Amino acid sequence: MCDLCSHHPVALLPNRLPQTLTEWLKTYSHVQVMSRDGFTGFRQGIANANPSILQVYDRWHFIGNAKKRLDFLLLSLVPSVMTWSESNTSVREIEMTKAEKRKKQRQEQKWALIQEIQTAHQSGKNISKLAKEYELDRKTVKKYLQLTTPPPIHRRKRKTPISPFLNRVIELEAQGHTIPSIDSLLRKEGYSGTFSAVRTSVEKIRRNRKRNDPSMLEHRISRKQLAYWIWTPRHQLSEKEIMDLEQCLESYSNVRPIYEMVQDYREAIRQADYHRFLRWLRHQLSDSKQPFYPYARRLRSDLQAVKHAFLLPYSNGVLEGQINRLKTIKRMMYGRAGLALLEKRVLYRL
Repeated sequence: MCDLCSHHPVALLPNRLPQTLTEWLKTYSHVQVMSRDGFTGFRQGIANANPSILQVYDRWHFIGNAKKRLDFLLLSLVPSVMTWSESNTSVREIEMTKAEKRKKQRQEQKWALIQEIQTAHQSGKNISKLAKEYELDRKTVKKYLQLTTPPPIHRRKRKTPISPFLNRVIELEAQGHTIPSIDSLLRKEGYSGTFSAVRTSVEKIRRNRKRNDPSMLEHRISRKQLAYWIWTPRHQLSEKEIMDLEQCLESYSNVRPIYEMVQDYREAIRQADYHRFLRWLRHQLSDSKQPFYPYARRLRSDLQAVKHAFLLPYSNGVLEGQINRLKTIKRMMYGRAGLALLEKRVLYRL
């Protein structure tokens, strides 16, 4: 549950605070530094056991909480999918789907058969003989002999559960909703069909739009992708990602100040510059309307541990990594193996 370093006594606390934390710490009187997350119970328990213990706000949680705040802010500032179009300088043919390829192949095979029947009729075979030879109805053979171009394939469209909602699907797709979002909204309006039917309808709408105007290139950026670009240092992005990021920031100008705040915050963390971080923190605390005010306010109440996170090298990184590994293994094996194999896989790399 904890890891004690012999050279620099550091205790890495478990995820849940034991009820007897204070007593537990008193048994480790040599502990000098302790890394923890922002839970108030940890702070109080450590202080009650030994006020001289240096408490370090774990960087894994410290940074992760800022990312969660960013994700929360974007929920109300940008749609789930941002779209825009621009001129496509390299217009290329839109690749057909498998169904469209099969349909085209059947049409070519049918036209080849028709031409073969017409050639046989011109060589002297009558309609009755052709019908018997090709196992076709005489009326079908007669119709084939009259054709001069490939026949179009017309199929009667069956009425499906998605049919009454097609106009609504077009409307929601134009608003930038994702396929799962469209499916969820349709079900609230009475749709009872399958998810795959919704996906097929949306894909068809997007494919037809590209074919109708191949000179325009459509961009679709998800909110999750935008959050990743805002969070990532600019020098780590490709030129294409920077261009798309700038387009999003121009389209949603209220996001640009948040982007600059996040980049300033990330740079202070990367350089372990505590004074720069303090300036960022004071700016956020200057007004309750600042985007990261709730996050900054929580850090202010635990500022000494935050300072130690910048000045000391300790963190819960190793422990958090092991917990993540354990949970991943458990999910992989759920319903497929027993405790004996689970134990071997968990201990294999240790």
